[in-house]
Amino acid sequence: MVLWGIALVVSLLLPVLHEGERQWWPWTCVAGLAGGGLALLYIRRGRGNAEGASLPARSPQLADDLSGEE
Repeated sequence: MVLWGIALVVSLLLPVLHEGERQWWPWTCVAGLAGGGLALLYIRRGRGNAEGASLPARSPQLADDLSGEE
């Protein structure tokens, strides 16, 4: 996200990078920042939900089936 921010500042400071056919360049940086921000929120939320999770206990029947004993 830092690189998107730097690219946005540079594209706004240099007129040659946001005039004419390149008007979409700053908006690409804005979209990159927005997408990165949403991704960070999504990842942090997902990690928070997984902290209290634990693996389910294996059932004895499943363990016997996997070992090949009958």
